[in-house]
Amino acid sequence: MMEQIYASTKVVSFSSGVQPGGFCYLASWDAFFLLNFTRVDKVFRDGTQVNIGNPVSYWSLGNRQGGRHFWFPYTTSPLDCYAADEITGQPSLAEVLNPAWKIPFGTWRAGDYLDEVAGLFLHNNYNGLIKIFRLADGLQTGQIQVPGGPSYDSLAYVSPGKAMAFHKTSGKVALVDYLIPALVWQSRVEPFTAAAFDCRHNLVVVLGADGKLRIYLITPVPAVLSAPAFSPEGNPYWLSGKKVRTQLTGDMGEPCPDYWIHWQLLGTPPRGSLWKDKSKTDAQGVAENFYFGPTDTTGEETVKVQVIV
Repeated sequence: MMEQIYASTKVVSFSSGVQPGGFCYLASWDAFFLLNFTRVDKVFRDGTQVNIGNPVSYWSLGNRQGGRHFWFPYTTSPLDCYAADEITGQPSLAEVLNPAWKIPFGTWRAGDYLDEVAGLFLHNNYNGLIKIFRLADGLQTGQIQVPGGPSYDSLAYVSPGKAMAFHKTSGKVALVDYLIPALVWQSRVEPFTAAAFDCRHNLVVVLGADGKLRIYLITPVPAVLSAPAFSPEGNPYWLSGKKVRTQLTGDMGEPCPDYWIHWQLLGTPPRGSLWKDKSKTDAQGVAENFYFGPTDTTGEETVKVQVIV
């Protein structure tokens, strides 16, 4: 699970009690755009909410490369994607983002993602499947299957080639690299009604059913530290030592980087020796050490690892 660092004291109100039709972070505003049923609002991190107009009827929005959003009418098919005005957030009818391809019916829905720089359109399908289409001709070029994934509600820009998928009722989030394409990792937050990714500060921001904004770091809370194991398996070497590894992960198996792991031999006195008493986890949550076996005795030795969170 990701680490929550803030919850707003102010409460965002939902128009007529209806949950949001769309929610996204706009880098040009450093604030959030909320499609709030019969109105559109600018929302700040402390929960301050400012009405900035009314939406165009029967239009949906999705996220767009670079911390922006786009609009599309959902009453006709095939359809066009329109840029959003940088000031008002409303559709810019003079700027069609995909003039060469009309998105066919069944390959789009609210919350989808468009990267006109890479020429790709990402569609949240079902059961954790994200389909990738080429804007030039509309052909599917790839897909990403999130294991055990739900039908994600929205995708948001993270960085060039990467996007975050969100699922409301479970709170699951998944980071994907859609240029490879592949799943990078998955984690979760508390369930929400809408979510966005703050690409300036690398934060997941969700809007709860209680109207409060909650902000999460993208680094997960450590939950599991694996038993140390030789890599590769086998007896330790006396002179050169043997590599021993452990991995720190969150409760969904997501890696926890940049934590100090403390190593200890439990024998009194210990039979062998360790190269270091602490080492830091890498991008995969793995920390390494070297164990040197004894020269004058045999038997078992216990290696203990621990982390302070």
